[in-house]
Amino acid sequence: MGNEQNRQGILFEDGQLGPFPMHRLKRVERPTSLVTASIQRVDGREGALNKAAHGDYGPAVKKAASIFLPLKYPISAAQYDVVQHLSSIREEEVTTTRAPIPEDPQVLSRHIKRLGYFLKADIVGICRLPKSAVYTHERNGNPVNIDYKNAIVLAVSKEYETVDASSGFDWIGDSLSFQAYLRLAVMAEVIASYIKKLGYAASPQSVAGGYQVLIPPLLLWAGIGEVSRAGIILNPFLGLGFKAAAVLTDIPLVPDMPVDFGLQDFCQHCHLCAEMCPSKAISTVDKVIYNGYETWKLDEQRCASYSVSNKKGTICNLCVKVCPWTRPLTWKQNLFRWAAGRSSLTRKMALWSSKRIIRSKPRRDKKWWFDLQQAGGVFNITHT
Repeated sequence: MGNEQNRQGILFEDGQLGPFPMHRLKRVERPTSLVTASIQRVDGREGALNKAAHGDYGPAVKKAASIFLPLKYPISAAQYDVVQHLSSIREEEVTTTRAPIPEDPQVLSRHIKRLGYFLKADIVGICRLPKSAVYTHERNGNPVNIDYKNAIVLAVSKEYETVDASSGFDWIGDSLSFQAYLRLAVMAEVIASYIKKLGYAASPQSVAGGYQVLIPPLLLWAGIGEVSRAGIILNPFLGLGFKAAAVLTDIPLVPDMPVDFGLQDFCQHCHLCAEMCPSKAISTVDKVIYNGYETWKLDEQRCASYSVSNKKGTICNLCVKVCPWTRPLTWKQNLFRWAAGRSSLTRKMALWSSKRIIRSKPRRDKKWWFDLQQAGGVFNITHT
């Protein structure tokens, strides 16, 4: 009887843990977009912004990229200062004695997820770490040689009121991203440190210490979202308006399954992000196979070049802003989510209704930030 009582409570259930009902989504064996066996590991130095800075996209883009984007606007520069402090945290050793906690992977998975939500993550998922998701080299050129079994994946939303007030490509864009990145860095550091104190290996993967893995495949396998037309992962409750980090670990955990909420069919018929993209970087045609993944291939050169060369702002977030899924949990939007995930017919109805109400124009009555460009310690007033 006592043993039964000991196995009662939140750690032994399968209900909702976080702010969104992720447990109600349809789970499938494999992602809804094809993942082949021909995936090649990629070099962390080959990111679009790195290529822009190195001159791969031409001298004009290289010159524009010479001003490190977070330092271009004072709010994101201040956020980056804190990230730099986080990146200087000393690497902690794994405690040699294991903590006397349950070894049941199901219980530990619920425990770690609840810790993520305790630290204010919006969504937490778990997956096995695909070897193909590990970079060959870090951004600084160091080779990556890691061998962890599991990945704990953390997602944090961009602040929607600011997304709504923004034009999508003005001065607050980079700060919107760093607002999420900064919180994710703290969460990843805390969770990794905690797991090490329990006696298991762990490695935080965030903007603070740099990434040794590609995050999008982890988002797919951890059931946090599906591939969208924008070429990035979309979550049904956050839309495109989120950033992600991870903790790699050997603590025994149960992986989540990928999700299917009808996005492939929805994005096949919806072209809003592609139509509105100022750089024309988002595909208007069918999916292709790129490095073993089926996706609507984003033109990273166009996207990065536009963002780093933007004289009236920083990073572009317009695809985030116009996406019908990036909306608060109002009853109307919940009805849209229900319809979009129900059937092909109701998805078409949801798409038709959402296109009638989508606003791409900024809500200037909600604007709270100042348009200031910082260069060499001098501020210039700008107008967007």
